[in-house]
Amino acid sequence: MAQNKKWSMSAKFTQPYHGLDSRQIYEALNNNEAIANELAWIDYVEEEFIQKMLTYPDAEAILNKIKKEMRND
Repeated sequence: MAQNKKWSMSAKFTQPYHGLDSRQIYEALNNNEAIANELAWIDYVEEEFIQKMLTYPDAEAILNKIKKEMRND
């Protein structure tokens, strides 16, 4: 004689977080020198790399030369 048994299952998973804890965040926010250095680095990167990628001086010079030649024809 087979009995109809009910069963259940449950599971729980938590992901450990190995990032900054609140003490590290507080110390970082109160360290003005570190913040100033980080902001200076961001400014440098934007000026030196990102802004230089917004134009293509060589391509612009070629196009200007072509346009000038077309006007003289």
